[in-house]
Amino acid sequence: MVNAPGLSVVLLAAGYGTRLYPLTKDRPKALLPLGRDTILDIIVQAVEAVPNVSRTILVTNHPFAHPFRRWRARRSSSVEILDDRTATPETRLGAIRDLQLAWERRAAGDDVLVVGTDNLLTASLAEIVRLARARRTAATVAVRTVKTLQDARQFGVAETNSDGRIVRWWEKPRRPPCRTIGLCLYYFPNPIRRQIQVYLAQGGSGDAPGQFLEWLVARHPVYAVMTRGAWFDIGSQEAYDQAIQYWKEHERKGAAHA
Repeated sequence: MVNAPGLSVVLLAAGYGTRLYPLTKDRPKALLPLGRDTILDIIVQAVEAVPNVSRTILVTNHPFAHPFRRWRARRSSSVEILDDRTATPETRLGAIRDLQLAWERRAAGDDVLVVGTDNLLTASLAEIVRLARARRTAATVAVRTVKTLQDARQFGVAETNSDGRIVRWWEKPRRPPCRTIGLCLYYFPNPIRRQIQVYLAQGGSGDAPGQFLEWLVARHPVYAVMTRGAWFDIGSQEAYDQAIQYWKEHERKGAAHA
């Protein structure tokens, strides 16, 4: 009997957070404070609740590698810091190439759970992984429903069938056909690593994960897992302020029930 692949987590944190300057001029977005913790602390706490994770790899750029290593030492964390050696927004590898780097160098034999560190959600990562592993021959994307079609224009939009399979993906469409959007949270079984190689070799963008999903959905089964609870896409000062307020209220309620 062949053993099933292990599970590694890849945290994507190589962006420069330019839309949040000056807050992120000298520190990564993932290390911005949120309540008593940082954004990264909250994400890692959620990852630590996922069973049977063999390793967690955070891939970042060269200027932010040192702040992340300081965070790791302060927290005595087992998270591995992988420096992609890029130094400016203009020379960044992009999310897909950073995922490829982490997967091939550190977790080549594993399935991977990919988590964007500028996406915060209160849904259980362990439950998302459980549902994804039930269909682990196919990729899985976490999705949710936004309030309006106008909101959906900013994201990848997924059309699903009654079985939850994504039958069509539109990346930031001008006229979204529905309000179901994909989050930067993916479960990729090990064979998808080869598909990333093919996609990039064919000239696919190494930057936007949604463009890879658009390519993949047209060729292979990809399923959606609907998420509930709070979610923040921290790409602007407004979104960060909303997350701060939510966590402040969350911690206050927690203290009241302690």
